[in-house]
Amino acid sequence: MKASDALTTLRRHWVFLLVAMIGAGLIFTNLGSGYLWADEGDTAVLASNILKFGVPRSWDGVTFMDSDFGARVNNDLVMVSSPWLQYYLAAASFWLFGENTFAARLPFAFAGWLTILLVYRLIWQSIADRRAALCGTILTLCSVQFLLFCRQARYYALAMLFTLLLIETFLRMKTPRQTALFAFVAILLFHTHPIGIVPVFALGALTLIDRGFSSQRRSFWLALPAVSVLTVPWFALAHTGYTENASLVPSVRDFFARLVQYLIECSSVAPLIGVTVLAVVSSIGRSRIDRPREQRARELLVTILAVSVSYAIAMAVTQRTAALWVTGLRYTSAVIPLLATAAGLLIVKVSRERNSVLLSLLLLFAFTNFAQITPWLFSADKNPDPEQKIVAPHVPEKMINCFLPAADLLFLRDLFYSNVGTVGKCSEFLRENARANDLLVTNYESEPLYFHTRLPQGMKIMRQDAIYETALRRGLPEYVFGVDHARWVVWRFNWDDYLGIRWPDVSDHLLAEGARLNDVAEIKETAWENRENIHFHRFSGDTYLFPHDANLQAAHIFRVDWPAGP
Repeated sequence: MKASDALTTLRRHWVFLLVAMIGAGLIFTNLGSGYLWADEGDTAVLASNILKFGVPRSWDGVTFMDSDFGARVNNDLVMVSSPWLQYYLAAASFWLFGENTFAARLPFAFAGWLTILLVYRLIWQSIADRRAALCGTILTLCSVQFLLFCRQARYYALAMLFTLLLIETFLRMKTPRQTALFAFVAILLFHTHPIGIVPVFALGALTLIDRGFSSQRRSFWLALPAVSVLTVPWFALAHTGYTENASLVPSVRDFFARLVQYLIECSSVAPLIGVTVLAVVSSIGRSRIDRPREQRARELLVTILAVSVSYAIAMAVTQRTAALWVTGLRYTSAVIPLLATAAGLLIVKVSRERNSVLLSLLLLFAFTNFAQITPWLFSADKNPDPEQKIVAPHVPEKMINCFLPAADLLFLRDLFYSNVGTVGKCSEFLRENARANDLLVTNYESEPLYFHTRLPQGMKIMRQDAIYETALRRGLPEYVFGVDHARWVVWRFNWDDYLGIRWPDVSDHLLAEGARLNDVAEIKETAWENRENIHFHRFSGDTYLFPHDANLQAAHIFRVDWPAGP
């Protein structure tokens, strides 16, 4: 491309460049502020171990780390249940920028920013309409849930990026080169999270049942063997971890209950209701888009529908309703930019060249909640118990937040405000008071505490854990299996029985061994630091949009003094 052509392209898309820069500001500003929460800590600790051993080992010679009590670890103490791509990207970032919070989140934030660019590109390639492309991009960027996913040291943004790339390559898949690229992206998507294999098969199904995708049929089935060889064996390698975190649907009734819950999760953070309404309206009357562009728009919308439906079915088959209520769109984060893309296409189609209608719809989707399910459930139970209900919605504490998204302002404020919670304050206390080799015992969120303090941790493997016998054979030190020799205990009393051991068990054992316990700090319990789900996210000033338990038991830090030896 000549320099003059590039300049012309930039001028043509200058509004998008401005939106992209705003997106970069929202995603990267103070990215390293705040502490990691549990899942981010898992990514960071295993990425750090990759730099030491080349693989994500759970035992680094000092502390054993596995959030699923050893179910994710093989006999070599290597974590195998989760695909490794996110860990290696974080490790590469650590190698370049050092082991810190900013570096842990950077590759995922960059993937999130690229997703914004890809939404624009996907729509532009489909119908060459800047207005539709801008609408889709702006709606993606106005989603606080999208931005929270981007600012996580976790796979969520990678899943969004690679799902959109998968659709883009699928729609263009005509040549051997494009077929190879499709296979490569499909493999990357799977190794971001195993559910990434689901949209691959959904697209394959389209080549069989929809004539509009018959030209991709041969290329898809040529790519499938390579995809299968580099993905399917992982299921055999990691089956114990998957069974730990999945619950196959026991009946048709449960399937539909789970499906409804998943649709609630989607429509609580993405414009599923609005897209459905626009799709119905757009089917009425003649489109003013020329036939070739109309066909390309249809193909993009159908692929979005196929991928979204496949995700919904997969989640209904594998996740309980209560689990869906807690995790939200964590596993299927790509639904957010996909629905924003669909909304952008449909807004332009429905507006029929009337800019006033287009702008009104864009503002309605971007700056109110009417395209989501929240306003339509404002009178529902605000404090449901998902374990006791068939389905459970998310209803904000304040009625006004059902209609107007206060999360936008809270997110913007938090880019410049400190928001330190329990893990952060405990880490700060220990960095100030503990010595380098002091042994620490904690019962909750051990991963970020280890990453931020690097203190060796005891009581990491219980007798009932699947990895117990293997760890003994591997010769892990005695302190890994108990509390003896602990110098510090950080006990999160709100999760007293999380490990199957209560505080009285720990304290009684220490006292029986002759130790003296000194309660040296009481820390307000704020639950998670940077929770990815907006329904449970704590904004600065202990602000929550949705009901939360305000009566959490405080965490305590104990110094353990041992009698002097003879």
